[in-house]
Amino acid sequence: MSSKCRLIVMLLLPGIMLGLSSCNFIYEYDNCPPDNQLTIVNDWKAAPDAAPEGMAYLFFPDDGGATWRYDFPSREAGGVNLLHGSYSFLSYNDDTYNVRFKEGDGYSGYVAYTDAAERMAFNIAGDTATAALPQRMALSEQPLVKCPDMMWGCSYPRVDLADNMLSYLTAENSEPVTSSAKVLTVHQRQLTARYSFIIHDVENLAGVKQMSAMFGGLAGSLNLATGAAGDYPSVLPSKAVKASDTSISGNFITFGLPLQPDTDNVLSLLVQLTDGRKFNYEFNVTDQVRRAPDPLNVHVELRGLKLEVSDPADTGAFDVNVDGWTTVVINING
Repeated sequence: MSSKCRLIVMLLLPGIMLGLSSCNFIYEYDNCPPDNQLTIVNDWKAAPDAAPEGMAYLFFPDDGGATWRYDFPSREAGGVNLLHGSYSFLSYNDDTYNVRFKEGDGYSGYVAYTDAAERMAFNIAGDTATAALPQRMALSEQPLVKCPDMMWGCSYPRVDLADNMLSYLTAENSEPVTSSAKVLTVHQRQLTARYSFIIHDVENLAGVKQMSAMFGGLAGSLNLATGAAGDYPSVLPSKAVKASDTSISGNFITFGLPLQPDTDNVLSLLVQLTDGRKFNYEFNVTDQVRRAPDPLNVHVELRGLKLEVSDPADTGAFDVNVDGWTTVVINING
């Protein structure tokens, strides 16, 4: 499948449509090169299980001209029409929902980020009840942002296309790769990280009405050209579920750790009991996060949490206008 010859001018228009970060104006180019001037072939060896619904391929002209963008469905690409010249190159999956993009600074400043999340507990758990977050919690000073979607992509700082030759510079090679057939092999890799947690040996779990979780000290953005996470800490919300009668688990998609992390990674478990009382249990999990063997797949294990016993005689009238939270700092080992 070949992509149509098109020149895309990206103008940032926030809030136009839910799920879109920009309005793409597409113009037919008067002097298109012949079809299949360049063939894009994806290499998924570094992310064999990736299943994006579509991928975007962006070429940034070195002369500062408007960006050329091509989109293909699924994880495969194909032939594109591209003017001869020198470019820098990005690719990423275009099926994200929560992710926004800062596009105005071109290749070197192409940043993925997410919008702020409502500072509410339990609505992220899919329950109709909502409650203001605890005023006194370790994460209160950090911005609360939505989790990104899973992302895969690739970046090349230089791609040169001539009449009979393609050359490009990759992170894997110190010397440019050349192709007389003008095939651009794109080494796709996982960009966002999976963080998960499980708390074993939880007591009194039967008295829990609903739960959610928050993970602090994580990056709020990712530079797609350099792969560097943002340098400010943020808090990400997600669901917390009963994994068994005595365990609680949850999962987050994240941009990983900030470029220079100077804030602890705190996991907060927000619990409402059936009698209406609300507790915020905080765990400092910095050591487990920083020592994880794979920074793209971080798993935190905790053990030995004793919840308060719910009073069965109390139906738990729930007032969303009253803070009413009890914060408990838990010092337990994995």
